[in-house]
Amino acid sequence: MKPKNLIHFILVLVFLFAITPIPASAGLQAATSTDTPQAKIDSLILTELEETGQTNLFIKMASDANLDAAEGISDRNSRLQFVYDTLTTQATLSQKSITRFLSQRGVTFESFWINNSIYVYAANQQLVDELAKRSDVAYLRADHQVPLHLPVKVSLSTESSEAVEWNIQTINADDVWNMGITGQGVVVANIDTGVRYTHEAIVSQYRGNNGDGTFSHDYNWFDPTMALPAPADAAGHGTHTMGTMVGGDGLGPLTNDIGVAPGAQWIAAKGCGLVFCSEFALTASAQWIACPTQVDGSNPDCTKAPNIVNNSWGGGGGDPWYNTYVRSWLAAGIVPVFSIGNSGPQCGTAGSPGDYSLVFGVGATNINDVLASFSSKGPGTFRALKPDFVAPGDNVRSAYNSGDSAYAVFSGTSMAAPHVSGTIALLLSAAPNADLRGLYNALRLTTVTALGVPPAPTTCGGRPYNVYPNAIYGWGRIDAFGAVEAITP
Repeated sequence: MKPKNLIHFILVLVFLFAITPIPASAGLQAATSTDTPQAKIDSLILTELEETGQTNLFIKMASDANLDAAEGISDRNSRLQFVYDTLTTQATLSQKSITRFLSQRGVTFESFWINNSIYVYAANQQLVDELAKRSDVAYLRADHQVPLHLPVKVSLSTESSEAVEWNIQTINADDVWNMGITGQGVVVANIDTGVRYTHEAIVSQYRGNNGDGTFSHDYNWFDPTMALPAPADAAGHGTHTMGTMVGGDGLGPLTNDIGVAPGAQWIAAKGCGLVFCSEFALTASAQWIACPTQVDGSNPDCTKAPNIVNNSWGGGGGDPWYNTYVRSWLAAGIVPVFSIGNSGPQCGTAGSPGDYSLVFGVGATNINDVLASFSSKGPGTFRALKPDFVAPGDNVRSAYNSGDSAYAVFSGTSMAAPHVSGTIALLLSAAPNADLRGLYNALRLTTVTALGVPPAPTTCGGRPYNVYPNAIYGWGRIDAFGAVEAITP
């Protein structure tokens, strides 16, 4: 075996070990020790109680469902249903006593099965203390406000010099279209600020489009507040990321070819507001992704779940809160993609959940194939190799929310992650039975690694930027065409 191939082989083994499912409580021991009831309480809860006398919080139950058997289920719909049934059964049984306890006290709450938690409204100090003493409670967490990975640069000057945007050409997605592969048969989702579904570049791809001028939003759109019965986007962020995944029509007549996989369909959950995403909205959205419902939250139908979920949001690194529902997505066969954050250029700035071992964490490059100065770097807390990949994220033109034919140029790792999500849609369109390992390896083995000198520091975690993989460029910049060729016979 040649030395280069041997290195790749060893790294593959390392990766396969890294994506082995980990317990939902992994990483929580130090922060949520159950030695004393007080140690179970998030410090933000105590702060909010001191300031206002009450707080909204999550009760994380002490037990989680075993989803190991899901990977052995070959039929997609059966696998999705198995995960739903297993999670809901576990939540119902483990939450029975505590929901009775809450109801007897007149407490308003909502139960979640995606991560076996209960969201409590307006808890006071006495209730917090009583909950912390319970043996069936792992810990109490405040409803943190998680930042969107907001664009670091925004331009509403939208003139394009070419039909196929530079970023789409850079990753060779247009070469995949020439193979007749545009993402057909694949459904992508985002958890974001919403989507302007009537935008010219993405309206045809909306799964709720009936093709006759009418739309069906059930199972295709979810707003946890129930305030928006149809997709909408006050911020523009979610419309932009969706446009990069599926916008345009590839080889068709539309002149704005802004998306990687224009043949894929999309659905969306509004997990974020203008600047922040509440953890309540993120958790509700995560649950909906695993088993979509009607817009009012009723009648779940897991067969409507997407293949891929793009997440252009995240907080500081080392936060394990989201691991349980990421693990549930993976068990269901849903591929999670996260932007790595805009806290660069220093090392060790990769944010969560993008720093998780089990997700595709994505950094941003510019038109010269150089890491953008804002792009966060590894090593990651949960896996040193972060980001996993990089993709164009600086000066990316995509759909905008100000009109049905509006476009804007954004810069941020939020713009990079949808390139990976769209590329995975192309891969699944070419190889519908590909699993997580196959998808990851198709991307890993075909990355472009002749990338430019990044903003200092140029070495993170003891490995310089030009020795791959590294904690700056990961495995390198994705190549959609090369990855599709690698995954097809």
